[in-house]
Amino acid sequence: GTSTFMEALAANGTTNIQTSVTGVTASKRKFIDDRRDQPFDKRLRFSVRQTESAYRYRDIVVRKQDGFTHILLSTKSSENNSLNPEVMKEVQSALNTAAADDSKLVLFSAVGSIFCCGLDFIYFIRRLTDDRKKESTKMAEAIRNFVNTFIQFKKPIIVAVNGPAIGLGASILPLCDVVWANEKAWFQTPYTTFGQSPDGCSSLTFPRIMGLAS
Repeated sequence: GTSTFMEALAANGTTNIQTSVTGVTASKRKFIDDRRDQPFDKRLRFSVRQTESAYRYRDIVVRKQDGFTHILLSTKSSENNSLNPEVMKEVQSALNTAAADDSKLVLFSAVGSIFCCGLDFIYFIRRLTDDRKKESTKMAEAIRNFVNTFIQFKKPIIVAVNGPAIGLGASILPLCDVVWANEKAWFQTPYTTFGQSPDGCSSLTFPRIMGLAS
């Protein structure tokens, strides 16, 4: 099982461990806009899905390997592997299944050149109808349940970061057990830029890992 696990890591371009995080000042919106000419690699997503025996999910790919479960973000309902309630529910479902089967651990990664762009703001803005309080409460509950799934998962979670991890895509990383990142990975939490409160327990985990000054 170990060799299969290392092959899966290598397939995501994570053979090198990145030990430092470069400060990035560009906002999440600018990041997406600047890369409109770099479309999501749908051919790669199709290639990955072709190897699957079952198509149970729309926004993720799940591979049952020898001894572990491989979950890959491969979103169709959002751009750049962003997280909306549909994506989060599918990740939760896959984790709950892995928690109950014979998997020894979970490998979490993404298809394409972007790991995760955090919350799908376009989706959330569209959902803010006349009853904004009700919709906001539903959104907060979806995020809370998503984060709690990572906290309560009792098996090891190994994350392979193959590109940008922004917002919630970065803040969930300390809730996992091991994070591998390649040379193309970078991390950004633009909460002040978007007027957000820190999510994913990052107000607790980041100071513990990086120190209060950072």
